[in-house]
Amino acid sequence: MKNGLFTWVAFISTALFQSCNLFAPVDPLPPVLSKLEVVDIKRTEITVSGTINNPGSKNDRQEKKSGVIKEYGLVYGTASALDVQKDKVIKLGETPGQTPVLIQNQKITGLMSDTRYYIALYARNEGGGMAYGETLDIKTTLIPPAVVIRNSVKVARTKALWYDLDTGTVITNANDPKTDVTIDFFAITGRGTVLEINSANKLQFANLNLADYDKLTYLDLVRVANYGSMSITYVFSDQTDNTVIAFKTGEGRFGKWRIEDVTANDITMSLITYEN
Repeated sequence: MKNGLFTWVAFISTALFQSCNLFAPVDPLPPVLSKLEVVDIKRTEITVSGTINNPGSKNDRQEKKSGVIKEYGLVYGTASALDVQKDKVIKLGETPGQTPVLIQNQKITGLMSDTRYYIALYARNEGGGMAYGETLDIKTTLIPPAVVIRNSVKVARTKALWYDLDTGTVITNANDPKTDVTIDFFAITGRGTVLEINSANKLQFANLNLADYDKLTYLDLVRVANYGSMSITYVFSDQTDNTVIAFKTGEGRFGKWRIEDVTANDITMSLITYEN
């Protein structure tokens, strides 16, 4: 009898506890964010990937209390304590149709070179407030790599030559949007061969004349103050060989171009174009 009574009391107690627990308040949970994966680092740009997911709720009530993701993106700055209220934010979306949300190859642009940045995912849901992922600590590069290097390349001379300085290649169509410069050759009686260079498609350049091409660094090119869209004309002679031109392409790349020699059949030139 006593054992039966004890069992009955235990049963009632368990039922009452579960009943009370059923109606007890539950805490909402914030979204779950991965640490960002570094895809690429450049002088003024960082590319990252990551994942955003709903929290692992213990029951339907907690899942409902937490609610759906309402906003997500990236937050970044030069101080480690990131806050969407004071740091820069790249908002990537609202109320995604499904989770997990995959953030793939997201670029952060307009950064300063040789600078340490802190970057994290952020997300907020209906009930759990704002959540931040683990902070990524990364530094941009100082000098970008060269994407094009041409050393003393001979290019066949034609009546006109169109050239892409972003890739270091000859363009066959004058109206090609990749054309950066138009090069014209003609002869002036009593003066000799004339080389005329005109910018195209937002290219800007500066005539550095007989500058030391090998010692001209990327930072020197960035500091050139007189870039512009213009026409440069040379009457070629021994004194005009190895003329140097600094340039900035329409795609934002800086570079240097040395015109070494011009003959009746070809133009010899060297080129280095840096990634932007």
